[in-house]
Amino acid sequence: MVTSFLIMAVLAGQAVTGGSPPVTVEIVASGHVETPADRFRVSGNVLACGATKAEADAALARKVAELEASLRAIGVTKAQPLERPSLAGMMGAMSGTRGSYGCNTVDLKDLLASPGAATKPKPAERLGANAPVSFDAPSRPVAMRAIAALTAADAKPSEKPLAILIDDTTARRAAKQQALTKARQEAAAYAVSLGSGPATLTRISEKQDWNSTDFAGQMVRMIGLAASAPSDSVATDVTLTVEFSLAER
Repeated sequence: MVTSFLIMAVLAGQAVTGGSPPVTVEIVASGHVETPADRFRVSGNVLACGATKAEADAALARKVAELEASLRAIGVTKAQPLERPSLAGMMGAMSGTRGSYGCNTVDLKDLLASPGAATKPKPAERLGANAPVSFDAPSRPVAMRAIAALTAADAKPSEKPLAILIDDTTARRAAKQQALTKARQEAAAYAVSLGSGPATLTRISEKQDWNSTDFAGQMVRMIGLAASAPSDSVATDVTLTVEFSLAER
């Protein structure tokens, strides 16, 4: 009896409103903008050696301080934290670590020059301390000078600087507006195809997953970064899931 009453109520409601309930359309749209970079990031890893861990740590602190001072002299500063996880952060993390093996390598030329060197007692093993470093330069030419300085300090820098935006809020908002415009256009096309009334926006979601256009776009750029021509612009990708209600005309 209750079920029959509910069915009758639904049918009565549809009759009052003119028939079928509104159609819900969920549209995934993306926006892409290119913005001139405001910094150029260079990353590397500094290694220092010592007879003890304390000695290696102290040597590392001196080496990093000297490197920072020399880079400040050409207008390069320690990297500022970015607003959100980004390609720049991923590239910096990929600089990795360097173990003590770097403090105990034997030059092959020395072995060849001294045939008996391989049989001599090995020197005491030295310990290493390392630290990842990232710096921001105001332009690409200055960033290339920073890379040269890091190379001279055996800091294993990236081959190319990475163009970044310290604050990408404006760029992301522009990309969102672009995505929203696309979603509205698609919803309007659905309304025409279905012969319904105007599309009413009911929900917007920025939630993303590993399959999102944002993440995929960053990964594609990271993989192609080494082979691509240097760019002084930063690409910003945003994906929105937008829901519309299409009422019957």
